[in-house]
Amino acid sequence: MLAKLSWALHSDPGEVRPHNEDYAGAYVPTIPDDAWDRGPLWVVADGMGGHAAGEIASRLATETALKSWTSGTPSAPSSALRDAVRMANAIVHDAGREAGRRGMGTTMVALTFAGTEVLVANVGDSRAYRMRDGDCAQLTTDHSRVAEMLRMRMISPEQAATHPARSMLTRSLGADLMVQIDIAKEPVRKGDTFVLCTDGMWDVVSRADMAEMAVALDAGDLPTPAAAAEHLVSTAIQRGTADNVTAVVVRITSDRPIPAAGARRLFFRRGRP
Repeated sequence: MLAKLSWALHSDPGEVRPHNEDYAGAYVPTIPDDAWDRGPLWVVADGMGGHAAGEIASRLATETALKSWTSGTPSAPSSALRDAVRMANAIVHDAGREAGRRGMGTTMVALTFAGTEVLVANVGDSRAYRMRDGDCAQLTTDHSRVAEMLRMRMISPEQAATHPARSMLTRSLGADLMVQIDIAKEPVRKGDTFVLCTDGMWDVVSRADMAEMAVALDAGDLPTPAAAAEHLVSTAIQRGTADNVTAVVVRITSDRPIPAAGARRLFFRRGRP
């Protein structure tokens, strides 16, 4: 944990799916190191494909992105972030050529900080949100059929919630050798809370719910980001989500810039025995 932020991640297969195709990982600075010029990175992926292919795709994508981030040639954070997602796409695409894995793919959303800014990369419909002053803003744009129809005003938000094409993606990692990656950049200030999540969460947990979580975290009613992440996942399961559920919660605890440093790496998929 950096002194300037606190964080946690939580994942659960849910009550419907037999296994967890979500995968999350983090590279988080802990020891100052002048030889390293990149900050922390959090990644969430939601795999898809027959048999266990979805699990493989999300794990490969997450591990590859973090490896690229930590071992690539030093460069601007936005370029390093884009390179990490591109490398993840290439690895998943190549692995998808193997028997039993054809057609596998995964979404990805990744978040890092550079000084006083947050950078978010996404492909697919896993999302990033920012909570500030009781409000919740979505930082990513879904790459799905329904999202396109919403942007074109062909359907209403109410229709989108139950539309049969709501899970049809227009972009994913592994589908093609080249992939278009969205990068969002926003200023950061003390007290901001960020959430990365898969559709198993945002489908049933609203922005208002996430804003309330951030308020409770600020007030101490949720004592830690770990409690907040578990609360979001548990809420999704209690509301009957039909998918795996993963949430990463990152809270900014200082108004000073977040520097680059040494790090520890964490991979995480949590299931139930």
